[in-house]
Amino acid sequence: MKSRELKTIHDLIVTNYQKYDLGNGRYLHTFQPSTTDTTYKFEANAEDVVIEGERYNIGYTEEVEGEKMIEQSCLSKCSVLDKDFSYQYARNMSRQKHVENKGKNDSRVKYDEVDGYYWGRKYAWREFGLALPRDVFEKYLIECANHPYVDCNVVTEGYPLGDDSFAFLEDGLADAIDELIQSAVMVNKGPYFKSPLYYGGEKRFTIKGVPAITDKK
Repeated sequence: MKSRELKTIHDLIVTNYQKYDLGNGRYLHTFQPSTTDTTYKFEANAEDVVIEGERYNIGYTEEVEGEKMIEQSCLSKCSVLDKDFSYQYARNMSRQKHVENKGKNDSRVKYDEVDGYYWGRKYAWREFGLALPRDVFEKYLIECANHPYVDCNVVTEGYPLGDDSFAFLEDGLADAIDELIQSAVMVNKGPYFKSPLYYGGEKRFTIKGVPAITDKK
């Protein structure tokens, strides 16, 4: 499952942590946030996975309405930078603004290509790359991933002359960013990461922590 398919909740305090023997060497772990009666669940071994009273970032799915199943790869203490949770949190933020982002892209970004849909550089970053600094997002796509892009003109209402810029092909864009995030490895204890996909692992880059994620440059 790709991380962008998960839902997220940030800065949740664990209470009423329980474990139930499933009879096959696995246990069902459950807990509630300190402020609600919502139950979060996941399967694991018998050892404790979370700490009562600790704050966590959580990625989860709702396969049955009201039943929140945690994806353990997106379960992390708030005090620790978790690249997968940051990426999912950023993708959720982008989904909430998709209509706004696409509307602006449709009305402002002008290009001649007809072989697909293209996102202007700013709107591409807002839609697919908020977990990354904007310059890292663009350098990776252009210089490392060789992602298709075209020249475009960005027209803003009230300004008759647009700005020359470039736009990225939508097809394959989300997958390219997925691959970078999934291949990223933290350098020492952070905040930098390396990936063989980013300049062959020769250069470092950052993945934003949740409090730093914004669609402002």
